[in-house]
Amino acid sequence: MDRQSAETATHDESAGAQSLLRLRPGFPALMVSIAFGAVASGILNVANDLVAIYALDADATQIGLLNASESIAFVFLAIPAGILLERVNRIKTMIWAQVAAGLAIFSVPICWALQVLSYPQLLAVSFTVGVAGMFWGMGAGSALPGIVGRDLISEAFARKETVDASVGIISPGLAGILVALISAPFTLLVAGTANFMAAGALLWGFRNNSNVAIQPKEPKERVSFKDSFSEGLLFTIKHPMIRALTASSSITNMGLAFGAALETLYFIKVLGFTPQMIGLVISTIAVGGLLGSLLVPALLNRLGERKVLALSVLCLPLAVALVPLAVGASAVSVVLIVAHSVLYNALMVSYNATAYGLLARLTPEEMMGRQQGFRLVFTMGPVPVLGIIGGLAGDALGLQAAMWIWVGITACAALPLLVFLKKSIRDATTANT
Repeated sequence: MDRQSAETATHDESAGAQSLLRLRPGFPALMVSIAFGAVASGILNVANDLVAIYALDADATQIGLLNASESIAFVFLAIPAGILLERVNRIKTMIWAQVAAGLAIFSVPICWALQVLSYPQLLAVSFTVGVAGMFWGMGAGSALPGIVGRDLISEAFARKETVDASVGIISPGLAGILVALISAPFTLLVAGTANFMAAGALLWGFRNNSNVAIQPKEPKERVSFKDSFSEGLLFTIKHPMIRALTASSSITNMGLAFGAALETLYFIKVLGFTPQMIGLVISTIAVGGLLGSLLVPALLNRLGERKVLALSVLCLPLAVALVPLAVGASAVSVVLIVAHSVLYNALMVSYNATAYGLLARLTPEEMMGRQQGFRLVFTMGPVPVLGIIGGLAGDALGLQAAMWIWVGITACAALPLLVFLKKSIRDATTANT
């Protein structure tokens, strides 16, 4: 087969996969729900920190604590949630998670209008949204293989990222405009409404669907929590590829949590960005995600999974380095921040899409929830601590200097994955000889 024929065959296979995805019961409804969820997340990412900064005059340490409160649930609840999702109706769990998030978000503008909004309430809301987001994300991850089948899991994940990123291009910019027009607290009303719409899309789309994505198959013998815990832990830490991916993702998330505690303040106090400019920058996050989701299939066909993974993590610190290099309120700083946002998120989607496809194929259906739970504990567990450390470092060292620490943490993320890939190549070479 010549090159042109091979490319045509690849294109036909991709088009066929997309057509099959549309025919899988529940998949279109899940994509619509993800689109509304992306609207909520995009607005919340802009407005939440701005509420703390402008309405409550929060400093870097308080922003770090606020971000940490949203992710601390992963430390204590990810494993029980993973076990639970193997035994309950996953779609109903996702619906209730979106409803809970919407109600929590609505409380902020209501209390602000009544002049009783406080920083502890923002912490409680962030924690509730974090718990709901954890159940939502884990539920979607557990349900997706059952909805589309394992043969289409990589294509389905790429489609999910495309939808998420496409909507995310619009929502942060919209949030910046809404903040300017109606204030940051009232902007959260739109985010809460989007959460309810995401729940409604699932409720409508899965009203007559009863496949494994909704209700896992009942095991022949009910396994105790202790045994489920032990099985999930051993599976996660003993599998070399899952172990390497988990370690690499954990370090990347630690760096991201460290930087997230500083970024908004860095944009405002060092670069002099307005809320509208911050909304524009966050919109480019989705541009990078969309770019990555569209490039992943071609990269996998040309380079293979191992090289895509290695290339993604090696280039991440270069993307982060653009942030501290942007100094002063100038056109150059805006260009560098936008370039960072696009490149970083394209690389993250490239990494995550490849990793998720591998993990789904390596994990049995009955282990999906637990594998996700333990991975989330390892990858998200350190995030609250690093968020707090990031805020403290920003106050103690200055925002500019602290940003370089983010670069260093991200550079370390390549080590576990490269060690595994090097060992795999060495073992393969030894076997061939």
